[in-house]
Amino acid sequence: MLIRTSIATALLLATGLVHAGGVQYHHAPVVSVEPRYQTQRTPIDREICWEEQGYERVREGGRDSATPAIVGALIGGVVGNQFGSGSGRRAATAAGAAVGGSIGHDIGRSNRGSTHYYPVTRERCSVQRDWREEQVISGYRVGYRHGGEVYYTHMRHHPGDSIRVRVTVSPAP
Repeated sequence: MLIRTSIATALLLATGLVHAGGVQYHHAPVVSVEPRYQTQRTPIDREICWEEQGYERVREGGRDSATPAIVGALIGGVVGNQFGSGSGRRAATAAGAAVGGSIGHDIGRSNRGSTHYYPVTRERCSVQRDWREEQVISGYRVGYRHGGEVYYTHMRHHPGDSIRVRVTVSPAP
């Protein structure tokens, strides 16, 4: 008998402790649900192309060649060799070759052909970034009734008809 009484007393004390300092869960009816929105921006890149008129340079005839400069240097060397004597002749030959090579180079450049410009159409493209904005639900402001009072909380998901609430009981000082 003493054992039964001790067990009963222990159960009563344990129950009192759970209610005195423990936590209980209840279901409270939802009385209001208000969605909360936020603006979400999404980048959208698109390529935009257009045609542009321009000109292309085309060189006709003639080629780049060293022959005019070489021939000019030879002729200039021969002419320069006709002047002076001894080391002066050598200097006149070198100067004649240099001047003749330069003249031959210039003549060769002027005879390379002509340059023409032709109209061309080119496609140009660029990437343009636009933004799409939309309102998305970020959560819900939920009103629920418990113990005759209405309380409010914020939830990420729609709660339905009721929510689970935690009730904490503690002794008053």
